[in-house]
Amino acid sequence: MKRNRALAAAVALGALLAACAAAPPDAQALLDRRARALLDGDRAAFTATGAPALWKPQHALPLAAWRYRVTGRQGEDGATVKAELRYRLERDARAATARRVLTLARDADGSWRVTADRPAPGEPEQLWDQGAALRTAVTARTLVVASGPADPGAWTGPGDAAARAVRAAWDTGVRPVIVVPDSTDAMARLLGAPTGTYRDTAAVTTPGEAPRVVVNPEAWQALGEEARQVVLTHETAHVALRARTTPRTPMWLSEGCADWTAYRTSRQDPARTAPALARAVRDGDVPRRLPADGDFAFGGDAGTVGRAYEGAWLACRLVADRWGDEAVRDLYEAAGTDGEEAALRRVLDVDRDGFTALWRDALRRDLGG
Repeated sequence: MKRNRALAAAVALGALLAACAAAPPDAQALLDRRARALLDGDRAAFTATGAPALWKPQHALPLAAWRYRVTGRQGEDGATVKAELRYRLERDARAATARRVLTLARDADGSWRVTADRPAPGEPEQLWDQGAALRTAVTARTLVVASGPADPGAWTGPGDAAARAVRAAWDTGVRPVIVVPDSTDAMARLLGAPTGTYRDTAAVTTPGEAPRVVVNPEAWQALGEEARQVVLTHETAHVALRARTTPRTPMWLSEGCADWTAYRTSRQDPARTAPALARAVRDGDVPRRLPADGDFAFGGDAGTVGRAYEGAWLACRLVADRWGDEAVRDLYEAAGTDGEEAALRRVLDVDRDGFTALWRDALRRDLGG
């Protein structure tokens, strides 16, 4: 009997100890405290939640919102936490979303602390993940966040000019967020892509509800001042039009309107602005169709991609020249809602084949010389 009672007591004690050891931390409360400390600028409170090295890069960002939502746990003790981070920079239109994995551990006093905060598998890095010193520059229109040796102030003037050009073309305000990592490789990691994908791309706009312009500093250096402004205005147009762009918007209209915005007040000869397509037209190789979505693929054949962008710009230029700037805006809006064919018929009173024929005639006229 005594042996049974002793055995039962030992089992109960073991279960109690096991339960205490396996008791998961209140991760949501911990991450709430951490987020509040970051937004309040309270370094001591932030450090008390762990991972103090993240204070400097995260605090360097002009944050308007930062909140984790625990979505799952891993490990027997629940100390590896999956979370969705929703954060917004001061100029972001909406909050950005990043899936994260955080590792928690107990201190000597028994308190739980964050020991690591990293991207979830398959997720791109964020700027604070790259271990670089972040610096910002801001104007009434533009926010620049840069790492490495880049001077963020160098981008505010072009950013402001891009915002003004977009407002003039689309009658809509935009305040671009320009992100300047310290290398092509760092840019690719922010976009979750192999480095080679963006090797020759000067800038791109990120997907999602909080679009930002990410610059490739190495490709940027190879451009002249005029080309840099065109690139930045093109990407800023994508930022401004994100809410109007849907899966029904064809790429020729999306990319063509961005270029139309950038070149709208230019007096350049179209053949100079579209050299690849001009060479093809002079050789008698006039495209038989508008550029397909696949023609714009990053990392694709350079000639195909170049002719696709040039042809898309000239298609949107045709709309503006023949039907007016308002028709460009109306066509974009209608295509995102009703699709390409219905938009062409409703806004321009022409079907896709008829518009393609007009576009081909314009290519011969503007580029054939």
